[in-house]
Amino acid sequence: MLTRILTALVGIPIAILVVTKGGLLFAAAILFLALVAWHEIAAMAGTKAIHVYPCSSGVAVFLLVLAGGLAKEFFFVPILALGCLAVLIEGLYRHCQRGETGWEKHTAASAITILYVGLLFAHLPLLRQWAGQDTTILGLQFARGEALLWLVLLGTWSSDTFAYFLGMAFGKHKFCSVSPKKSLEGAVAGFIGSLLVVAGLAIGALQFPVWQAVLLGLGVAIFAPIGDLVESILKRSFEIKDSGKLFPGHGGVLDRFDSLLFAVPVVFYLLKLFQAWN
Repeated sequence: MLTRILTALVGIPIAILVVTKGGLLFAAAILFLALVAWHEIAAMAGTKAIHVYPCSSGVAVFLLVLAGGLAKEFFFVPILALGCLAVLIEGLYRHCQRGETGWEKHTAASAITILYVGLLFAHLPLLRQWAGQDTTILGLQFARGEALLWLVLLGTWSSDTFAYFLGMAFGKHKFCSVSPKKSLEGAVAGFIGSLLVVAGLAIGALQFPVWQAVLLGLGVAIFAPIGDLVESILKRSFEIKDSGKLFPGHGGVLDRFDSLLFAVPVVFYLLKLFQAWN
């Protein structure tokens, strides 16, 4: 517990600084985290003799997050297409030249890593760069993208917090076999808490119409816990407790960013949809 507290005391101010500064600092931080996450998946897969190809999947992850950091999302599809081709070619080369078996497992793991790590992480800098009128909250001025990112962060934290404490207090029914400690009561509490926090902030602080605020709240409340469950089944598949050790007492990058990786893209494309309707 002491290690968790010390990590939080150091990590939270750094996170606030990086999110507040935005720009190249934020993009570089996300790129670093994505590459660490790629290594975490490669290491987990390696425990089951499954190879996540570095030359194809690693480069594709790097390019996707770089494109997101440079606000060039129109590069996503070409990078994904060429990345998948590169994975298949690298797998073919390893099979023909090295006699490597299990081609289907290695190529599947490499392709999933591109999607899960590269494509999803790439949306964090895109959301942080979202253009729009600055927002004033409690006398403090926030760039629109910064405010939107904080909205998602607070929504995912609310989901975890409500689910944990109310689940501990009232949880009686198991929610999902992937994560046996989670209860149905906790899941419902996390959903309601996240929905209320996101929708309330979207209306009160960011001046979204009620229907848009509710959609944003539903997006975070539904997809944040799904992201957590997906990472849980990933670790369970490899019989790993924590994805890594970057954050002492808290686990790895994927352990800390699993919910955000699902919630941020959903919010980003909801915002795109709102723009199209205006």
